Amino acid sequence: MIEIFAAIIGVVVGWALNEITDSLHKKPKLCFRMVSTPTNELTDKEYRTKTSLSESGIEVFNIGEKPVILNDFTLTYRDKILVDCFIEDSQQVIAPYQSVIYTLTEQEADALQWHCNQAHFKTCDVEAHGIDGKQIKSTLSVPLFYIRSNLHAAMPSK
Repeated sequence: MIEIFAAIIGVVVGWALNEITDSLHKKPKLCFRMVSTPTNELTDKEYRTKTSLSESGIEVFNIGEKPVILNDFTLTYRDKILVDCFIEDSQQVIAPYQSVIYTLTEQEADALQWHCNQAHFKTCDVEAHGIDGKQIKSTLSVPLFYIRSNLHAAMPSK
């Protein structure tokens, strides 16, 4: 009698774990990393405005098994919004194992650098929002901004 009861419990636990695993595999997964903007896409530094493309971009990888339709993502640090990034319509659909690059504007890069100078962080949080309202959380390493913030902190005040 105990063996039958244990077998039934084993089947139920196995089924539950299988369902949990399936739901985790179907969950949208995004990975973010900083990239450099190719030189041929940049305007000369002296002619750039706050809406010009900066030298920094963020590559968004879909590492899940389903396409993700991404509307925007927000960079935050300790629940403080650093930069809001809105995806162009032509780049909103990210197929599985594909990526898109969001190039920061000069204003967005300056804002991210300013926040990094204030808080000296190496990574920030990312909250991505799909057009279906689903939220995907991740982290982003910002090594170049961190190095610049250390240089900024080491410079003597005027």
